[in-house]
Amino acid sequence: MGAFDNRISRRFMLQAGGVALGSWALAGCVSPTAGDSEASGSAASSPLKPDSGDVTGELTILDDNTNLVFQDGLIDVFQEQTGITVKTYEMGNFNDLHDRFATLFAAQDSSFDIIMTWAGWSAEFGKAGWLQELDSSALPSDLIRPALDAVSWDSKVYGMPKFASVQTMFWNKEHFSAAGLDPDTVPENWDDFVAAAKACTTADHYGYCCDMGNPAGAYQNYLRALLLAGGELYDADWNPQLNSEAGIEGLTKMVELLNLHKAMDPASLQITNASDLNDVFAQGNTSIVFNWPFQWAAATKDGAKTTAATTGNGLIPGINVRSASIDGSEGYAINVNSPNKQAALKWLQFASSATAQAQIVGQEGWFPVSQTTLDDPATAEALPVVTTYKQSTDYVTKRYGTPWSSELDQLLSVQVNQAMNQQITPEEALNNAQEELKPIVERYMA
Repeated sequence: MGAFDNRISRRFMLQAGGVALGSWALAGCVSPTAGDSEASGSAASSPLKPDSGDVTGELTILDDNTNLVFQDGLIDVFQEQTGITVKTYEMGNFNDLHDRFATLFAAQDSSFDIIMTWAGWSAEFGKAGWLQELDSSALPSDLIRPALDAVSWDSKVYGMPKFASVQTMFWNKEHFSAAGLDPDTVPENWDDFVAAAKACTTADHYGYCCDMGNPAGAYQNYLRALLLAGGELYDADWNPQLNSEAGIEGLTKMVELLNLHKAMDPASLQITNASDLNDVFAQGNTSIVFNWPFQWAAATKDGAKTTAATTGNGLIPGINVRSASIDGSEGYAINVNSPNKQAALKWLQFASSATAQAQIVGQEGWFPVSQTTLDDPATAEALPVVTTYKQSTDYVTKRYGTPWSSELDQLLSVQVNQAMNQQITPEEALNNAQEELKPIVERYMA
């Protein structure tokens, strides 16, 4: 059995555990919220409301490694403001966290009160009953919709966003000038983008680079191409549309960029996360990337070969539409087995507060989760990419976080990589992925 088969088998096992847990709860033997003495609702499973009284406790938090501002000072600020102690704050690589969380939840382990989450995990773990649903009274009134979507599924809110994120295009103005291109003009369609990427490709670097080296990266790059071609990933009844005309056209454009135009860095198939892509661009080793907003902070920090003056930013050029993008917002959720839910809620609210958001925007380059902070002139001054972010709201931006997101990532990445390596055609790859995904969706939606 290969590594892929091991992952699938294990995931099915964990899902079976989730089903069993739900059955036990219905039978009254054990509740997913057993031991919750702080939930304010009349029943233990009620959405969590904020307690108006004094809240104390010690928190344990398992985060990914995209935010350093918490361990670099915000934890101290939180403790001073609330009197609540952060006993442990652990960070892990995003690519390693899914199975760790699933194991934690299946075992009803309360080692961590709070975990980071995004749209796919909020849907998967929330639907399984492993995340504490929040009452609307616990939420700030000015959260922007894409950020709230990252912690929601099926009209239920399972957490609080900590940053918003949308991919835009970054280009090296010096590379554009050297290639005879206008350094201040962003390509407005796919043909112009391909022409620019080819012109910028030299003996030293490729014109374009991306991160397709793991399942999540392969999915994101395929999804972006599908949206740029004007497609939708599902119809209104959640029937997959992977092999739609737009899906095939989008993946074909990616294959051509690598193999026909030879303007995509072949290393793109091995780069596993956006942080590594940050460095490729910031060190001048590629001319164009489509990346998250923190690319700006990486491109303008000390030690980078790019600067604010040599880094361009604009909308991603479309294939059949002017532009489109994918969402990458993240947040925090509360373990349904946590004995410290009210204290945990205080942490979630703090992470979404103006105090924390100012540092996440200014020091790390992520978009804020509140409309108030987004509209603050200081935000655009600290992070000029916000201007493009606001322009992107005129076009489609999606992530399609679903309970089956992790399984989709796994099966689709195999097919996308075979297509990129020209072992099968884009149409064959997406037909295969479509047939594999359909029974998975049916199982979840049954």
